Amino acid sequence: MTKLFRRALAAGLLGLFFLTAPWPSVAITPATITDDAGQILKFDQVPARVVSLAPSATEIIAALKAEKKLAGITYQDSYFEGLIGLPVVGSVYTPNFDFINAQNPDLLIVSPQIFEVARAGRGKLAYPILVWDEQTDLRAADLKIAWLGEIFQDPAASLIVRQANQGLMETLKLKTSQLSPAEKLRVMRVVGGHDAIYTPGQDSFQTELIAAVGGIAPQFGPGPGNLPVSVEKWRAFNPQMIYGCSQDKQEVDKILADPAWSGVEAVKNKRVSYFPCALTDRAAAHTGYFAAWLASTIYGQQYGQVANLVHPQEILKEKPVDLNLPFVARARVVESRLLDFVHNTLLIDFKTPQSVISTADGPREGILTIGNSSSPPMVWGIHHQGGWEQARVDRFRVHGLDEATTSLIFTGANMDNLAVKTAAYEDLTVTALVTAGVEGNAIRTSKDSGAYYKPGTINIIVLSSRKLSPKGAARALITITEAKTAALWDMDIRSAQTPKINPATGTGTDDIIVAVAGEGEAVDYTGGHAKIGELIARAVYQGVQEALRKQNGKAPRRHIFERLAERGLNPHGLLGGPDRPGHDKYPNFQADLEALLLTPRYQGFIEAALSLDDARVMGQMVDAEAFELWARSMAGIIAGGQVDKIENIVTGDEAPPLLKTALNALGTGLKRRVVNKI
Repeated sequence: MTKLFRRALAAGLLGLFFLTAPWPSVAITPATITDDAGQILKFDQVPARVVSLAPSATEIIAALKAEKKLAGITYQDSYFEGLIGLPVVGSVYTPNFDFINAQNPDLLIVSPQIFEVARAGRGKLAYPILVWDEQTDLRAADLKIAWLGEIFQDPAASLIVRQANQGLMETLKLKTSQLSPAEKLRVMRVVGGHDAIYTPGQDSFQTELIAAVGGIAPQFGPGPGNLPVSVEKWRAFNPQMIYGCSQDKQEVDKILADPAWSGVEAVKNKRVSYFPCALTDRAAAHTGYFAAWLASTIYGQQYGQVANLVHPQEILKEKPVDLNLPFVARARVVESRLLDFVHNTLLIDFKTPQSVISTADGPREGILTIGNSSSPPMVWGIHHQGGWEQARVDRFRVHGLDEATTSLIFTGANMDNLAVKTAAYEDLTVTALVTAGVEGNAIRTSKDSGAYYKPGTINIIVLSSRKLSPKGAARALITITEAKTAALWDMDIRSAQTPKINPATGTGTDDIIVAVAGEGEAVDYTGGHAKIGELIARAVYQGVQEALRKQNGKAPRRHIFERLAERGLNPHGLLGGPDRPGHDKYPNFQADLEALLLTPRYQGFIEAALSLDDARVMGQMVDAEAFELWARSMAGIIAGGQVDKIENIVTGDEAPPLLKTALNALGTGLKRRVVNKI
């Protein structure tokens, strides 16, 4: 996921200047909340140790910059920078109260479905429980942002988040009003499950959202929950645009390949899109952000026409970037409004014309400005439907840049997440300016195909206090690329195409600019044996990792549920979940498995399996018998007695073999622990 809040905030604040009909203000008695169970909760002081089992509440808390108040989250939560390292206490519906109570919370946020479980689980502890229904409409979602603003005694922060959503929705309202009835498309949110298609009921926020972005939603029945869709209803509605959660892609695509389902316009015209589940599945702090992204995906052609813009294309503001290099006149991040949405561009002006080498432009002479320009998701659909060249021209025009003296690289990563890292030795200094996003199209070079193109780019600009020769600048491209790949491998960033078996080497759309600038005698050699090569590599390595932490919430040390999710694996699916044979005899199996995965000993065991599977794919393992012996030993520790055989509990063939062995070992140990009741 990109830093969603910062981008939504930037775009939403523009809306403050052109609001036409503000959402009603929410009257709430300070520090007094009536929750979704009808409880009246009073807060005399700001909670300092909140455990959130509601991902939309966690997202809002992060947007309010109140992450330090969180003491525990679920493994379904989004990966924001401020949530890195927080204790994981289980899942939304199977939380572990031993872990929760160990955090000594002073507030627990739960869904209505587990309210009674939570009251029993807290035992004699007296912490309050806030019931938070995530199946809500847009107005109620706005109310909940206000709730948390009152609870944390920061209504100003909640107002900023709400107005960010509001500003984007108002922009969409203006743009939607330009669509003729004939231009409005039939749009369906699809959910896959058990070889069937589902869609949210007509009382859901998803249906409300489709209408808000100018689409025509199906009316298949009441309720906020998901409804099954028959082939007859599917054909009768004949969707022209289909969208879903990225985790459903494989299952939904399989169904849509069936001739019974493939005859609708959306499938025939390849108008099927998938978005991060954190955006599609809940209304929270980034609803306006997602609405704008969805709208531009649906109506990219209309949105890309200059005649249809509702706001001027202009510079809004800028903030300086301190580089402290003698040949740099100034550096800054410029915020502009293009195609009705906020863009951010890093611009570095030289005092005199310089030579640069760019993987986007090749070698260039007489360059006065270099930079890295970010486009938000709201315009990706416009670019993909033919508006990129016009957008490029508009970007140079708005910034007053001459293409003859300017070299830019482009990204979908947010410039708010720019990492600026400097490495120095005596009088030699190297600075790397890095933006990075890997969740869309990270690839394993030499293994993955070249037909894959989705958002996600690592852009790197390198400046040295020492002048580089053209040869030295060209050689630096190798050093930079090696450092980038080392950073990705040390973080276990996975290929988006083949995540189960391949770590990523890059994103496939990465770009680099190296300036042939600086002072002194020009350096020819910038490889790893030279001090300047060492500094280049160090600055780039640190820059890539910091940028990924900011943009995608990635850290080298991540909890095991995140590591599995990055490989497209879900413990519920691997071990059958509630559909697993014998579930009625061992209903707590899933919760007990999650408790094992939250325990360091068993986390380490699964992490070892992940690493060994990578080694196996790379041909570095001769035999796995030793690991199988370890697996039986771990199963025995869990069972409390010797285990001679690991049972085959993992369903399907999705998991790599050693991970499958490890999960089977945990499952076998759990089953034996209840004395073979299954």
